[in-house]
Amino acid sequence: MATVSTTVAVRRPTPSVGKRLEMALGRDWIAAWLFYAPTAFLLLLLVAWPMAQGIYMSMTRTLGSSLQIGPFVGLKNYADLVSDAEFWFSLGLTLKFTVLAEIFKPTLGVLAALLIHNLKRYRIVISALILLPWIVPGIVQALIWRGMFNPVFGALNEVLAITHLSDVGLPWLGDPTMALYSVVLVNIWAGIPFFTITNLAGLKSVDPDLYSAAAVDGANAWQRFRHVSLPGIQYTLIVSTLLSTIWTVNNYGTIYLLTSGGPLNATRVIGLLTFERGFSARDWGSGTAIAIIMLPAFAVAIWFLASYMQAGTRAQSGDSMPAQFRLVQPIVWPFKMLFTLLFDAGEAIGGGLTRGIGRLLGRSGEESLAGKKAGQRALMALSLVVLALLLLFELFPFFFAFVSAFKTSNQITDMTSVLWPTPWTFQQFTKLFDETQFGLWYRNTILVSVVATAIGVFGAAAGAYALARLRWRGSSTLSSLMLITYMMPGIVYLIPIYRIMAWLGLSNTPYALMIVYPVFQLPFATWLLMGYYRSIPEELEDAAVIDGASRFQVFTKLILPLAKPALMAVTLFAITNAWNEFFYAYVLIRSDRLYTLAVGLYQMVFNDVFPLGQMMAACILMVVPVLIIYGYAQKFMTEGLTLGSVKG
Repeated sequence: MATVSTTVAVRRPTPSVGKRLEMALGRDWIAAWLFYAPTAFLLLLLVAWPMAQGIYMSMTRTLGSSLQIGPFVGLKNYADLVSDAEFWFSLGLTLKFTVLAEIFKPTLGVLAALLIHNLKRYRIVISALILLPWIVPGIVQALIWRGMFNPVFGALNEVLAITHLSDVGLPWLGDPTMALYSVVLVNIWAGIPFFTITNLAGLKSVDPDLYSAAAVDGANAWQRFRHVSLPGIQYTLIVSTLLSTIWTVNNYGTIYLLTSGGPLNATRVIGLLTFERGFSARDWGSGTAIAIIMLPAFAVAIWFLASYMQAGTRAQSGDSMPAQFRLVQPIVWPFKMLFTLLFDAGEAIGGGLTRGIGRLLGRSGEESLAGKKAGQRALMALSLVVLALLLLFELFPFFFAFVSAFKTSNQITDMTSVLWPTPWTFQQFTKLFDETQFGLWYRNTILVSVVATAIGVFGAAAGAYALARLRWRGSSTLSSLMLITYMMPGIVYLIPIYRIMAWLGLSNTPYALMIVYPVFQLPFATWLLMGYYRSIPEELEDAAVIDGASRFQVFTKLILPLAKPALMAVTLFAITNAWNEFFYAYVLIRSDRLYTLAVGLYQMVFNDVFPLGQMMAACILMVVPVLIIYGYAQKFMTEGLTLGSVKG
């Protein structure tokens, strides 16, 4: 009897809508978007919207004080820039300013890092002292140096006279030729600490056994630097140089505070030209076009930086160089050969000096050993002298500001004892509070900084958790966009944000600053927290979920307490950035009763009238809270920044 077999098709159950969404958008997409929502809202409001409006406005003829965008003219504003002599002059100034600064900042910063790294005592104290110029507000940097450059009451001309280098006072900021080099000097002064601290961290990661092995092989100090130290800090040096270059091109605020772009436009870099076209000439279309046309250059720099940071230790070891760097190797090759020749020359000079000292003290083996020790002592003495000169360069402006704040007005105008108060007095502090609204400006700054920091840290903490710990589609893309947002020049957003705030009715209110400041804090804070969150073992989170904890409970009761060092670091970063910011407060706030400290102090300077004593007193009062915060939370900040940067 035949057996008939039948095949019954089993129909799989259709997945629910929720399951299909989960498969398409990721397992944690609902929780992820809830956590990321505050960050997304701020970025859409004050990054995406201003960027879109800026790009469109750059293709319109928008003039005057009306909030209405003018008629569309296509690429005419960009075409006009081709024949715009002012644009090309400012672009050339920007490149010159950047190149000069980026030659000296990495060189002197790495030199300072090496000298501090080789110290056996006081390393922490000297590191903290050399960091001062970098952490003080930009307005304080500018006002101190403006006082230093003052041709009548300033310290630089007094030092030149005392040392008999010049009997005639130099017009540091008043001469078109000297002005650019003067602002470059300020930028170098403020930038050396960044290179010192970052490369000092890189030197600490170099295995000490490598130095010992090199010494056994007979390598001198220069050879150990070239073949051990320099390869060891290659990653931090390249990343810090790329970051510094982007920041230097963006640096128009300090220049504006020092010279306002003068004299005779000698320091009007591209950022200041954008500002003048928009806020002085009221040609918003041309102003935004100047800012937007620089974006491709920034995009390339950010592309290089992001790829190198993602390559991490692979780039450091040289085993797998990012594609971007392989593409530009033909361009970089001549510079590489130049540095090789310079290093060879330095090595030859160092070896000759060592042999010369040895021969001077004797030719026998024992005497050569004595000569070697004498050479080491001479090198150590030279290192201490160079380090002392670097510290003098970095700290002398603060000394001048401090002593000037305690002088009488008569002593300042009579130019008696420029570098020491006779007698010490609080007269300048009393005049500062009696003759200005300094106390009110201080209160405004505290209010804006605290509120903006709270918003920024909350958004960064939640957004970073979504990007680092939850599985959802688009997280990697949004992470990259956060880095791009952080690197974008602030001048690109300045004109659109000003017009958006005016359209929303928030112009000339502190609420505008409370909304704007967190947006510029979010990208860096989010990246830092992402790195720290990834350092927390996922097993802890899985165990909490198994025990029935919700995502919100895991975040608030587990992740945030463990991330306390990183939260402290981003809080310090956010509050000091809000405390220091000048340009957005300058364009968004017009009432003197609503000024922040930076804007209020700038408005105290009327034409060439510079109240030196009051300004230096104000600088001290403005920088003290920053120093207290950094000193109190240095441990948290170091741990948070280190883990965030390494793991991120």
